[in-house]
Amino acid sequence: MRLQLYLEAPERVPFDYLPTLVGAFNRWAGHDARRHDGLSLYSLAWLRGARAGRGGLYFREGASWFISAPDTELIHQLVGGVVREPEIGLGLRVRDVRMQNAPAFAAGEQPFRVASPVFVKHEVDRDKPADHLLPGHELADELLTATLRHKLRQAGRDEAGATVRFDPAFIATAKSKLFRYKQVQCRGSICPVLVSGTSEQIQFAWEVGVGHSTGIGCGALM
Repeated sequence: MRLQLYLEAPERVPFDYLPTLVGAFNRWAGHDARRHDGLSLYSLAWLRGARAGRGGLYFREGASWFISAPDTELIHQLVGGVVREPEIGLGLRVRDVRMQNAPAFAAGEQPFRVASPVFVKHEVDRDKPADHLLPGHELADELLTATLRHKLRQAGRDEAGATVRFDPAFIATAKSKLFRYKQVQCRGSICPVLVSGTSEQIQFAWEVGVGHSTGIGCGALM
């Protein structure tokens, strides 16, 4: 399921707004140790509708944002949280919220565009910073697939046959995006992906996103 949020954004929004969105999500969802300490079985998109300007982003016609998760109880908790506290921070305020059911996906291979950069992290040595892999790297698709299968197992779903790969038709023109979450610099990719599997596995990917750090705004699919 997906929660579509439409926001008032009368003020300039700084480029590094992701922690504010994550903070709003956590307030609305309430404390759950399993969710905070485990894998992120949900995904957060980036704000849409912006025009970049000096010192930040401007949303002349308001902003839109979505949160997705296979857990309908979580989505309903979020709706209740939004009703109680529509203020997000940075001048952002929810003016409308709508729930969206997942599309009826067919089994096979499904193309997706991304609503936030796909972040693929590869730890070679625990004593060194992780590599951030981009489309075309020989390990990128393998790690995308491994992460989705790990989340399927965590959710008690069948992982057999599920795969994710960057769409080879777009790899040559894919753009990388350097962004910061708090004090950590990350590099993700703006590149469509192909998800293969059963209809249930494809829906799960649509809801939880792909790659690492979907809980802080990476790898949301549309």
